[in-house]
Parts: sequence; structure tokens; C-alpha cells
Amino acid sequence: MANLKLVADAMFSNKKDWKNITDSEKESCFFIFNRYFSKKYPELSQLLNLKTIDKVSSMNLWYTFMLNKTYPKWFWSKIEQDKKKSNLDKIDREILIKNTGLKESDIQYLIEHHYSIIKEEISYYKSIIKQNK
Repeated sequence: MANLKLVADAMFSNKKDWKNITDSEKESCFFIFNRYFSKKYPELSQLLNLKTIDKVSSMNLWYTFMLNKTYPKWFWSKIEQDKKKSNLDKIDREILIKNTGLKESDIQYLIEHHYSIIKEEISYYKSIIKQNK
């Protein structure tokens, strides 16, 4: 298995070292890199997400795409969770229960572990409610 940090550094920081990364290293890192790139560039990542894709060429495409960009802070980090977790007000909870069929215990779990997703869903449902008025 290739050293992920070495490949990442060559792709993002020490771009002149990309020529030293072997094809086998590129091939073994492709899946992980494509997965992480899907956080920020899902459409591009999906285009390369084929069983028959040439993984070495795909890594070279990602390298070329990132050539003029700095080391992305989001690349290795988990999806950013809101630091400040709070309870939802009663109206927001009712919106979620009515539109998703979630139970109160499910909503509490999602608040604790995926608060940003819950806020996004509430915003979505509120926009639909606003459009229907």
C-alpha cells in the first residue's frame, strides 16, 4: 500500500514530487482520493467512479485539477459538524416529524450526531412550506 501522506503531499504541497510517485502508488490510492474529492467535487468524482477506469490516469487528472490550488483543509477532515449543538424548537421538531416520519428519539440522535444535516433538512422543508403559502 502506498503512503497516503506522501502521495497527498506530492499532489497538494510538493507538486514537483509528483513525478516520483509510481503508477502502482497512484493506483492503490485512487479509491481513497476519489472518495475524499467527492466531498467537495461530487460531480467530478462521479465521472471517475467506474470499475473500468484507468486509476493512474484518474489520479493524474486530479493532480492536474489541483495543480494551481493549495492544500485543501477539508480533504482529510470529517464533515464539519456544528460545534454548538442545541435542541430544536418545538416548531422545527414538528416539521421534521410531519415531513419525515421520524420519531422523537431519532430526531434527538440526529441532533447529537448530525446537527448540520438536520438544520439543512429543516431549511428545505421551511422553503417548501413558504412556497406553498
